Amino acid sequence: MKKCLAFLLAIVMVLSFCACSADDTADVTKETTAVKTNEYVLSKDVKEGSVIDGVMTDIAGSDPILEKTTASWLDTCVLYEVNVRQYTEEGTFKAFEDHLQRLKDMGINTLWFMPIHPISETERKGTLGSYYAVDDYMEVNPEFGTKEDFQNLVYKAHDMGFKVIIDWVANHTGWDNAWVKEHDDWFMHGESGKITSPYDWTDTAELNFDNYEMRAEMIKCMQYWVEEVGIDGFRCDHAIGVPASFWNAAVYKLKSINSEIMMLAEVSAAQSLTQYAFDTCYNDALYGQAMMVKGGVATSTIQQGMIQNANYVDGSFPMNYLDNHDKNSYDGSIVDRFGDTYEPMLALTYLAPGFPLIYTSNEQGYDHEIAFFEKDAVVWEDDMKYAQLITELSKLKVENKALASTNTDLTINEVSNTHIFAFTRQSGDNKVVYVGNLFFEEIKDAGVTLDIENAKCVMHYDGETLSTEETDVTKADFENKSYKPYEFYILVVE
Repeated sequence: MKKCLAFLLAIVMVLSFCACSADDTADVTKETTAVKTNEYVLSKDVKEGSVIDGVMTDIAGSDPILEKTTASWLDTCVLYEVNVRQYTEEGTFKAFEDHLQRLKDMGINTLWFMPIHPISETERKGTLGSYYAVDDYMEVNPEFGTKEDFQNLVYKAHDMGFKVIIDWVANHTGWDNAWVKEHDDWFMHGESGKITSPYDWTDTAELNFDNYEMRAEMIKCMQYWVEEVGIDGFRCDHAIGVPASFWNAAVYKLKSINSEIMMLAEVSAAQSLTQYAFDTCYNDALYGQAMMVKGGVATSTIQQGMIQNANYVDGSFPMNYLDNHDKNSYDGSIVDRFGDTYEPMLALTYLAPGFPLIYTSNEQGYDHEIAFFEKDAVVWEDDMKYAQLITELSKLKVENKALASTNTDLTINEVSNTHIFAFTRQSGDNKVVYVGNLFFEEIKDAGVTLDIENAKCVMHYDGETLSTEETDVTKADFENKSYKPYEFYILVVE
């Protein structure tokens, strides 16, 4: 009897321990998914009729109700664009999950998923159609799996420390979207009275942002993905094709749900967008100038893409990129476009003010233009040519305050040769210095003036081999030096 009671007591203790452990796990999960919210207050200055079901749909950038904030996690953001269809043979959310650990190991901390919504069939381009011809803003593309599959992917990504943003297509819908049949007045019409397509995007129908009911429904759809699914923000397609007053209204509402969301605009910086709604825009200038390095341009050209211009209102910053789905599918692979210049240019995207973007398969150095409208799965190999470089650059980005996305400090250092590029980023006592030869020939006896006495060289690329062994250097080491083609150094002072 005593043995029986002892056995029962042991069982009770084990169950109690498991319950406590489960409670602890629940607390951790709840704590990690907790979000900050902002109070939602109606403005006195919104246009008449623009408040629908208690939600403002049109807010001018000058409205005093708007107070720009920037999510703290964006300072260390390393963004990775996921092309779900082409990422695996299966082309599903579940199959992509197998790559999460590999991406985390590279220092990727934010995932941008190209549009996850169903694709319209009417006027479809190619066999599978464009992700950007959205059939239903509230559902997911069955090609990728179910909504539950995506929700589980978000949960898993969050548990691993990733932030998750999705692509949002606000300018237009696909022709099969229910809005086309049910709300004709939500769309733009031509002289013939028929709904029009923007540009040559004939698989889409252009939305009419003069209609406040449509704006309200769009905000409601965006709200769903933040509030119910728990995403951390949006990359907004063709953001300049949508009125800034809509983006202001949408973001104001979204930040009442999660004040720490990220908003990325697919456009070069415009003050109307960065004044409130958007944290970051495409650094098209740096991309264009980086493309010219292969031809041997002087580094004075690159400088213009490094300096943050006045269109970035306080708290906003560039998204630096060398590749994305558009560039890859229509302009060629990174190998075609950059060749041997990729390593030094990739380093610039990390070290320039703002934060970097890596596109699907860049880590492998995939020499292939990924099809846009057809199935064209990436052929993953064991050799990830640029994985080490991405890993080390990501570590630098996260560990050095000088490289914080919101830090605009940038000093171009004096050099004796127009093909040597040197600059310094600083925050307090922390300095990060880049010195490199951006020319296809060796440069001898070049001088660089550095505002340092002693530093650690934490990365050296000699044009062929990457070394991350820390070595002590002084400014004298760079006063009269030779550089191989595309050789660069990254120094850190703390």
